[in-house]
Amino acid sequence: MRSLAVGLILLAAGSRAAGPPALTLLTEDYPPFNMLQAGGRIGGSATDIVRELMLRSGVRYSIELLPWLRAYNRAVLEPHTCVYSTTRTDQRESQFKWIGPVAENPWVLYARSDSPRELHNLEDVRRYRLGGYAGDAVAQYLIARNFDVDLANTDVQNVRKLQAGRIDYWATGKYIGAQLVAREKAANLRPILTFNTTFMYLACHAGSSDQLVAQLNDTLRKMQKDGTVAKINARYLHD
Repeated sequence: MRSLAVGLILLAAGSRAAGPPALTLLTEDYPPFNMLQAGGRIGGSATDIVRELMLRSGVRYSIELLPWLRAYNRAVLEPHTCVYSTTRTDQRESQFKWIGPVAENPWVLYARSDSPRELHNLEDVRRYRLGGYAGDAVAQYLIARNFDVDLANTDVQNVRKLQAGRIDYWATGKYIGAQLVAREKAANLRPILTFNTTFMYLACHAGSSDQLVAQLNDTLRKMQKDGTVAKINARYLHD
């Protein structure tokens, strides 16, 4: 009987020591917020913010880089799983519990440099074909407003489609657009219109602990207040 009691005490102590389950953090290649860096390390401004957030909060975690739709769907379906950097929209609101924002993301339209059209607002491209990619909030926003959106599997494909004349404009985030244009050496493409500004979050499975979510949000607010977030962003985000 004594050995059973001792065993139960040790089991309880072990459970307390283990703490809450580790979080699986999923992301995509979406520079400069999240991206694969030299040596196979996952980095970027949002990744650095999330890493510091987990460190300060004492939360165990791992990070995986996946195609966007796989990462997003896993976070919807799998407990103790989060996805970033996720644009917070009305359609997505109930699917997750939200920590953030971790990034601000203006949306822009790119055109070829030889495009003769002058744009004043989004309605000016109503009759043209726009490039977006599957599952992305920018594309979902435009589709919901009945724009003609030609979907690609990745955003970099839209750089090539715009250069080839297969789409008339490319709708994307301001910072990733600049990164992909530089990466593809697409000097003939330029941003011509900013049509929305959104905020991106760490989006966690809907069954996540309210206490944990509140703790992470509180820690993130402290990081914003003490200048940590601004210092990280200054390393990555350039106009």
